[in-house]
Amino acid sequence: MRCRALLVGAAIALALAAAGAAPAAADDPTPGAGPTQAPTPSISPPSQQQIDDAKAALDRLRNQGKNPPSRLTRVAGPTARDDSGGVTSRISDQAWWTIGAGALVLLVASETTRLGVRRAKHRKGA
Repeated sequence: MRCRALLVGAAIALALAAAGAAPAAADDPTPGAGPTQAPTPSISPPSQQQIDDAKAALDRLRNQGKNPPSRLTRVAGPTARDDSGGVTSRISDQAWWTIGAGALVLLVASETTRLGVRRAKHRKGA
């Protein structure tokens, strides 16, 4: 009985995990949705700072070897790490779905075990 309940729980978990990826059956009278067009990203023109940086980089490439290398004057990006966001802000949506599916499987297994123990105690006492 416990094995059957575990199989039912596993089947439910697999069905939930594969719900979005299941292809339509060949004899399905309603065709699946056709391919959708991805929205085109909007591209903004480069800023004047980006243009100046690109020109400076091209000049450095053209004059490579002619001038001695200069020291860095600026560093791109943050210099201090900001950990105020916490762990939850760094977990992707896919990871949240995986965590949720794992929690569901644990819940089903726990409930199945609890019911099996309860039935065993009931049979032993009868």
